[in-house]
Amino acid sequence: MKLSPSSLGAAFGIGLAWITTASAQTPPPAVNLDNELKQVALDYTGRIETATNELNAARVRIATEKVPVLNQMRSIEDRILRLQSEVAALRIENGQLDDERARREQEATAQRANISYVSGLAADGIGTLNNVLSPAEINEWKGRLEGLRQRLDPTNGQPDLSAAVETSELLLGRIESLIGGYTAAGVAVDAETSELVEGTYAFFGPETFFVANAAGGAAGTVRSREEGAAPIVHATGWDHDEAAAFVAGRESNILVDISGGKALQLRTSQGNWIDHINKGGIVGYVIIGLGLFALLTAVLKLVDLRKLSVDHPGNIRQVLQTVATDGRAAAEKLLGGMLATSRELYTVGLRHMDKPKEVVEEYLHAFILRERLHHERWLPMLAVIAAASPLLGLLGTVVGMVKTFTLITVFGTGNAGKLSSGISEALVTTELGLIVAIPTLVIHGFLSHRTQKNLSLLERYAVELVTATDEHKVARGS
Repeated sequence: MKLSPSSLGAAFGIGLAWITTASAQTPPPAVNLDNELKQVALDYTGRIETATNELNAARVRIATEKVPVLNQMRSIEDRILRLQSEVAALRIENGQLDDERARREQEATAQRANISYVSGLAADGIGTLNNVLSPAEINEWKGRLEGLRQRLDPTNGQPDLSAAVETSELLLGRIESLIGGYTAAGVAVDAETSELVEGTYAFFGPETFFVANAAGGAAGTVRSREEGAAPIVHATGWDHDEAAAFVAGRESNILVDISGGKALQLRTSQGNWIDHINKGGIVGYVIIGLGLFALLTAVLKLVDLRKLSVDHPGNIRQVLQTVATDGRAAAEKLLGGMLATSRELYTVGLRHMDKPKEVVEEYLHAFILRERLHHERWLPMLAVIAAASPLLGLLGTVVGMVKTFTLITVFGTGNAGKLSSGISEALVTTELGLIVAIPTLVIHGFLSHRTQKNLSLLERYAVELVTATDEHKVARGS
């Protein structure tokens, strides 16, 4: 039986309590009590020794078992440290792997972008080549170009890089062939006769030439038209014999368009002045009609202005002096050297100079009014045309823009050819309106100025004539 110090203390307390209780009830004899106390002390002393031995044995056992446990703890701690080092190393390696993966992904993205870029360039090259091919070459190149285009732009997946390489080799081969030049049989439309002729195409650099088989036939540069239509041969003054020698591979002179066909295309698209006017539509025709009417009116007014011939004031002075001093008979002899309108004015005045002053003034005023009505007619119409022509041009601009927006609604903004008709109408009508308005305004100002100047001179001459007749009457009366 193993007893701990706590159990011994509890037992000792119980024994004391029992002794005390027993003493209180029946006090034993002194000898028995001492013996019992001694016996109890001996029992408890033995128990204490036993417990002390057990305690010492436990301490020895603990000391004995503590060293392996401490060693095991140290080994576990060392293992923990090693595992922590391994975890840190794994974390570092994991970070390095993440960096490597990110770098690889960036490289893959860059490679995909490069492949897409190269494939896009190759596709653009195929598109350009397809646009510059003449109808004589399309059948030869169509199948190869279509196959490469499908490989460069697949429905699913990445473009085929080998197709881009093949496209580059194909384009390089064509460039080499164009540098040396090659020929192909075909047909084309003569731009002058609009007839379809047979001949030979000669592809040399960026230019394509056509030489008809017939002697003296069409020979010149070729320009393609809409898809499916035969190209047009534009004569450039190239001698047919030299053109035939060039096609045959012999030395010859050639005519090359340094603008790459832009000048010829511009000349073809511009057309003549009738085509330009037709672009203005109905409003343009109205403006042209007003312009012709203004031109006719201006010609008539120039003729009227020529008839409104008035002498210079210096030439009138002698006639006025003669009227004031010598009278009507002497003055009428001088009228022959005067201009027509001035002569008519003085003829009317001298005819009625013997009448009262008020009557003479009325006759002269009536003559001037008649001349004013005659020479100022149609001048307001020129002013109206000069003011209305720009407004009509603006009206045509609005109509053209409405037409353009309607076409945009139907066809969108991608078809420039459809939109050009409305834009042309908008711009041409404005141009025609200004072309009519500016000259009309200038000639109206010129005619108005000259007419008013001559009429003002007539009024001056009429007043001076009345004054001269009064002076003559006064001198004759005195």
